[in-house]
Amino acid sequence: MEKLESNAVAPLYKQLYEALLAKVKSGEYQVGDKIPSEEQLIRIYGVSRVTVRNAIKQLVDENILVKRHGKGTFVSMPAYIESMTAGGSFTESGLQMQKKPGTKVVSVEEKEATGHVAQALGIEKGQYVIAIERVRLLDGTAAIFEVDYFRNDFDFMLEVNLADESLLDTLRTHGGLIASYFDNIIEISLADEKVARYLGVEEEEPLVKINQTVIDEKNQILYFNEQYIRSEIYKVAIRSYNK
Repeated sequence: MEKLESNAVAPLYKQLYEALLAKVKSGEYQVGDKIPSEEQLIRIYGVSRVTVRNAIKQLVDENILVKRHGKGTFVSMPAYIESMTAGGSFTESGLQMQKKPGTKVVSVEEKEATGHVAQALGIEKGQYVIAIERVRLLDGTAAIFEVDYFRNDFDFMLEVNLADESLLDTLRTHGGLIASYFDNIIEISLADEKVARYLGVEEEEPLVKINQTVIDEKNQILYFNEQYIRSEIYKVAIRSYNK
């Protein structure tokens, strides 16, 4: 048992807060680690449930810990906030945040378009599209699992190396195509087996999902993508205008 000082000036919840924070800072509890449960903390420190909950609440409010429903409380990952001036580019956003962006290409293949992909691209269901699966990383940490869908006349996308080059830059340099704006639909999605494996999360973990249609300067659809985002690591920024 790690006794706290009941006669100290600082209240017990504050002492417990400091004790847990010290364990995070020292590396005893590392990023991603699950900390002891409420019951365990009550036994370890000889305090009440109210004291434990107040200490945990302060650490969660400060984004030092994060609660995952049904799983416990974990040491939080650092959260990176997307740059408003990156023009929709993950690579540029990472560089502006002074973080090292990275991309792991999972697969590049031609496949039949499902209903929602066909609708997003303005083609018939079952037509072949080019699907590119990628994991987007910041400082080596997987933040986004992304699938980009292109019409089959974008066949040059089968040959490019998207591990080293921004997709938007690739479209500009190889196809003379420039993205003008992005239509985003945001929802919550549960990670399936593949997404969970590549993002390093549990299956059915809630993720932010963005269905994004990218439009060019001529108001034509360039491509459609699905992004599965670990929001505790990467926070999407959206700017709205009052016109």
